[in-house]
Amino acid sequence: MSKSSPAIYLLYGDDEFAIRVFLEEQLIARMGESSAATMDITSLDGRTKSLEAIQAETHTIPFLSKRRMVILYNPLALAKGKTNQGKFLELLASVPPSTALVLIEDNKLENKHWLLSWIQENPHQAWSQLFTLPKGGAMTHWILDQAHKMGGEISNPAAQLLASYIDEDPRLANSEINKLLTYVDYSRIVSEEDVQLLVADVRQGDVFEMVDAVGYGDGEKALGMLRRLLEEEEALLLFGMIIRQFRLLIQVRELMNENPGLSSEEIANQMGVHPYPIKKILPQARLFTLPQLKGIYRHLSDIDRAIKTGRLDDELALDLLIASLTQ
Repeated sequence: MSKSSPAIYLLYGDDEFAIRVFLEEQLIARMGESSAATMDITSLDGRTKSLEAIQAETHTIPFLSKRRMVILYNPLALAKGKTNQGKFLELLASVPPSTALVLIEDNKLENKHWLLSWIQENPHQAWSQLFTLPKGGAMTHWILDQAHKMGGEISNPAAQLLASYIDEDPRLANSEINKLLTYVDYSRIVSEEDVQLLVADVRQGDVFEMVDAVGYGDGEKALGMLRRLLEEEEALLLFGMIIRQFRLLIQVRELMNENPGLSSEEIANQMGVHPYPIKKILPQARLFTLPQLKGIYRHLSDIDRAIKTGRLDDELALDLLIASLTQ
C-alpha cells in the first residue's frame, strides 16, 4: 500500500462473501504474505471496543510493514447519536497515512447517510464500495462469470438450476462451482445433468430439517443434524447456509403477515428469487413468529462477528447457537 492510498475504506452491503473476497484479495493481499505483514493487521469489533481503543490502534506505528491495517467490524455501533457521530468522524479524520482503517458494515446504507456523505466530501482520504447480493437472474449471471474466472465454463441452463438450489448465497455457489469444474476436469462445459448429479439439494435439505427441529424446540435432533452436517461441510460454509435460511424465513414471514393469501410463486416474484426454495420454506415459516425470526437473526449476526474476530471457534459457535435456540 502506498502513502497515496486512502486512509479509510468502507466496505458495506449484504453480500458478506464479496466483502470478504475484496478484503482478502484486494486489501490484505497488498500488505504482503510475510509473517511480518500479518503482525501489522488487527481486527476489531465496534460493538465491544471504545472510540479511544480504536484510535489507539489506528495511531500505532507499523511494526515491520510500510503500513498498518485495522479492520473494524460494525463501525456504526460506535456512532449512535449525534455526539458520537461527531466523535467518530473526528477519529476518521485523524487516521494517519501509516494506517489503513477498513470499516466493514454488513448493511446497506442510504445514499444520504452521514458516513457516506463524509466519504464523498473527503475523496482523497476515504473510499467506499457497496456489495449487494445477486438475486434472481443476477445470480445466474454471477455463476456464469465466476465459472469463467475459475477457468471453466457452465451452461446457462446449468447455471439457472444451480441458482435455484443455492438461491442468493455466493459462498455456497462458489464452493459448488469449484466442485463442478473439478468434476468435469475443466475440459468441458458443466451441464444440467452434472448439477443434478453433484448438487442435489441434500445438504440444504438437511439444513431445512435442522431448522425444523429448532422450530419445534427439539434440541437433541437439531444437534444431531448439526453433527451430521459438520462431517460433510466446513463450519463456516454451513453457518452461511443457516444465515441464508433464516434470512429467507424473515422475508417470507413478512410477506405472509402482510398478505396471508399469497402463493409461493407470488412470494418468490415479490422477493425476486427463484420459486423453488420458497415452495419448501413456506411451511417452515409458519413455525416461527416474525419477532422470533428477527431475534434469531440478530443472534446469528452476533455469532458471525465473534467468529470473524476470532473470539469464538466456528464449530463451537454452531453448537452454542443450536443449544441457545432450543432452550
